Amino acid sequence: MEIPTMTFLMGAVAIMGLGLLVWSNQTLNFSQHELTESFSSKVNKLNEEILIEQVWFGTGFSNKFANITLSNISSIGITITKIELYNSTDTHTITLTQNMFPDQTYSLEEDYDWFTNAPVDVTVFTARDNTYKIQVSP
Repeated sequence: MEIPTMTFLMGAVAIMGLGLLVWSNQTLNFSQHELTESFSSKVNKLNEEILIEQVWFGTGFSNKFANITLSNISSIGITITKIELYNSTDTHTITLTQNMFPDQTYSLEEDYDWFTNAPVDVTVFTARDNTYKIQVSP
């Protein structure tokens, strides 16, 4: 084999090796980034904690209502996406985007046709797919 051919082949192998090295490094960096994002998301989901502090029912001039007070007792911010009030005959869904900082309290008054002594399940949903539930009776 001639020296120029060997030199050419060695150069081609070196270039292919360098290309493979760069590609594997990029793939590793991408995988590491995805793993970090996934870990962070799951840890934040575990750290989320809401306290359904108080639920009470009242009657206004022309309507009945429910008042719900929530507290973010975790060390991270939480986004409330939905609250459901469920009794044996009806599900009332409140869709919202309410950001809560750590140690922040949020109250919501919503028209709701409740029945005396009929248990109501209150379920709070967050953007990280956590749910918090309590049962109360008017």
